Amino acid sequence: MSTSSGSVSSRLHPFPSILRSGVLVLILGVSSVSAVAVAVYPHSYVIYFVGIAAAALAFTFFKDRYKYGRPTTPQLIAIYVALILGALLLIGLFVFMPDYGSRNFLLLMFLIIGIVFVPLSVASGPLMLLLAALCIVNALLGLWLHSISFSIFGLVDGVLKIIFGLLMLRARPVIIPAPAVQADIA
Repeated sequence: MSTSSGSVSSRLHPFPSILRSGVLVLILGVSSVSAVAVAVYPHSYVIYFVGIAAAALAFTFFKDRYKYGRPTTPQLIAIYVALILGALLLIGLFVFMPDYGSRNFLLLMFLIIGIVFVPLSVASGPLMLLLAALCIVNALLGLWLHSISFSIFGLVDGVLKIIFGLLMLRARPVIIPAPAVQADIA
């Protein structure tokens, strides 16, 4: 005869990092919209970098406050892959595209951030994966359609991130049953 113990997992959500990712995405979205709003000023593109830095700091330093439990090992690996991939791609962008304020540079930065969201979606859920796809499509369209103002693509990028960030921040805890422990009673 076997019995199972019904205990509750220390994880409160299948994607425990969804709130952290919501904060990250929301900060990136606000910085994108802000940079487009002040685009007439020289060096307004710096707002994007401030947003990336602020989002990374929030993701790092508020990790315990905005988390529903401990991520699984595959989720932790995905987070580290996303961070390393993002750092490498952004360094490559800075090295090979030194015109930091150019349309192509900024659209490639949007593309890189969208690409980074793909592995991050393993820990943040399907909303992040959908956002990644939309950000990648937006950036690729911006790179392809030169006749359309960059401001349109910058606003679309920012508004998408704000909407998805708010949706992720609305995630609520879910009770996840712990794996059943089988005990043989003789």
